[in-house]
Amino acid sequence: MAEFAGTLSERVRFERRDVARGSAGDRGQGWLPVCERWARVEPVDRAAPSALLADTRHSARRFRVTLRAGATIDLDMRLLWRGQVLRIVGIDADPALPALVTLWAEDFTAGGG
Repeated sequence: MAEFAGTLSERVRFERRDVARGSAGDRGQGWLPVCERWARVEPVDRAAPSALLADTRHSARRFRVTLRAGATIDLDMRLLWRGQVLRIVGIDADPALPALVTLWAEDFTAGGG
């Protein structure tokens, strides 16, 4: 596990949507920070077969994000990395590596966010 720590070289920030009522009773939408973590972020080859991609045709850029387990990460969050906003579309925990969590994310702007 110690050798893996050196690969967590990217700082990522997680945010959760904040739906609050404004003074006029309207619903404003914003994002609240949840946490920042060290992670490994890798683009996923669009041509590579993947259970996540299944038989769908999708043009959004996809990423595999690996981080240490511990923070509660949910599908209703987004991830900020190097000025990009990524939507979390999958969360995997491997029982063989319980200290790590793999997230699958896609370019937030491609999904209409």
